[in-house]
Amino acid sequence: MGKVDDMRAWNEWREYHRALKRDKAVDKLSPVERMRRLEKLEKDPVSWMLFFFAEYTRLPFTSFQKKAIRRITSNPEWYEVLSWSRELAKSARSMMEISKLALTKKIRNVLLISNSADNAERLLLPFMANFEENQRIIQDYGQQKKPGAWETGEFTCMSGCSFRAIGAGQSPRGTRNKNFRPDFILVDDIDTDEECRNPERIKTKWKWLEEALIPTMSVSGNYRI
Repeated sequence: MGKVDDMRAWNEWREYHRALKRDKAVDKLSPVERMRRLEKLEKDPVSWMLFFFAEYTRLPFTSFQKKAIRRITSNPEWYEVLSWSRELAKSARSMMEISKLALTKKIRNVLLISNSADNAERLLLPFMANFEENQRIIQDYGQQKKPGAWETGEFTCMSGCSFRAIGAGQSPRGTRNKNFRPDFILVDDIDTDEECRNPERIKTKWKWLEEALIPTMSVSGNYRI
């Protein structure tokens, strides 16, 4: 069964890469015109996401999604819980927000937390794929795959931002990118159905979040959670 699941995951991953490569992002703009376009896009995070992640944004954002995007990208110290239903682009939208902040050097050290290390790595894969293959990102920000620092679950972009996947309960200590402590923590799909039926297990996990994970951030620097 494991081999079947691995093969299915590999085929989905390969098709995902192909989809990103199909968007050639070829335009006839001069370097000056392209720079002006980029400067304009960077001032509006919603427009930026619509342009650089066209594969994900074939439907327009809702008003509450736009407000969330602007809150998270514009506030250097921010803590937010998104209690949205399924299919409202919580994970995809978070990936786009974090990618913008990373490429514009507003954040330097990202931790992605999920219910297990394997699931955290799976959720980090779209970040990695877009930095590696998204032709629009490469055209305007350059190649992001950093030689020697590009492994599943932990990698660093050429822009200088590092990413690490961590399973709930694992030790997040020592997570540094040069002198940068974690400045963005994304917690996604952290509870399993079985755990949700056991309040004590949820309390234990919440204690880990508050007492082990969040304290890895600098007390004097920026943070987004």
